[in-house]
Amino acid sequence: MSGYSLDTPYSNQVIFMNSQNSVFKTINGLGEYTYSFSTPIQLPNNCDMLISVTDAQLPNVIPNITSSNNQISFYLPTFSKYFTITIQDPNGDVDKVYNVTEWIAYVNAKIVIEAVSQFSLYAEYQTTNSKIRWLSNYPFQIINTSSYPTTCFNLIGFSKNGDNSVVYHDEENGILLNSNVNPSYHIQMPSIVNFAGTRFIFVKFKNLSVNNLNSSGSTDNAIVRIPNNAPYGYYIFYRPNEVQRFICRKRIINSLSFRLTDTQDNDINIWSSDAQITLKIEYMYKPDMRSHEEGTINYELRKLGEIPKITNKEFEGSYNPQTSSWMRE
Repeated sequence: MSGYSLDTPYSNQVIFMNSQNSVFKTINGLGEYTYSFSTPIQLPNNCDMLISVTDAQLPNVIPNITSSNNQISFYLPTFSKYFTITIQDPNGDVDKVYNVTEWIAYVNAKIVIEAVSQFSLYAEYQTTNSKIRWLSNYPFQIINTSSYPTTCFNLIGFSKNGDNSVVYHDEENGILLNSNVNPSYHIQMPSIVNFAGTRFIFVKFKNLSVNNLNSSGSTDNAIVRIPNNAPYGYYIFYRPNEVQRFICRKRIINSLSFRLTDTQDNDINIWSSDAQITLKIEYMYKPDMRSHEEGTINYELRKLGEIPKITNKEFEGSYNPQTSSWMRE
């Protein structure tokens, strides 16, 4: 349990946030929700407010293909041919759920259109090592430039450096991977595919400050991390073993707004499905204020300066060790 003393006579408040009752929510793209309270939450005098998430339920209909990872680009030097394959519906919808075979089938079909019978280039999935291999009858490259981007780095197994940056064959020219000749022109992806989608869901407030840090050391107002531990199409049920409480500095809360994001801070799309999150509001008296300098040299010197000076009169008499005091005559 969080180490806070709940020592006030004020009762707790529980907020059942049902997305059906939100005054604003974004669907088909952004996971943002806003709630407005007809009865504001008010902080009593001389108290601090503690806020926590006690449970949450939301459907796992989260797409693994989004606008952040739906492109791959190629270059064939023989034909001076550059092209980009973008995973999206004809109407422009991007967010989709694909497995590796469906993804390969889509990309291969788009490459055939780009090839116009000039060359053959296709991908195949190797079940023995969970990797993708590209094959062609001409030399080719997978590239990432401003004009021809590649964004599916984590999805299909590009290699990364120790600092988590993508490894380039020739970074200056934007060449990610270059085809080998033996036995034919091919590229073996360095790492395994990952079509599992996001493994964690973050609830991030937009109008409340929570001093949690992400893995890069930045404050992003995330109040809880929910593991995505349900198969696609099932509900995610979250109830923490230990509820983490956070001090909220607002005196009045009229509304709450939060985002659902993945581990890369991309908004999570659960379409028009409903999410349930339970917030708990608790109160405690303000703790005794202590100096932020306590334990430093400046603090100790200032405390020494506050000790009254001893006068000559206080030295008169004899010292009694039993009472640790001077006995004046």
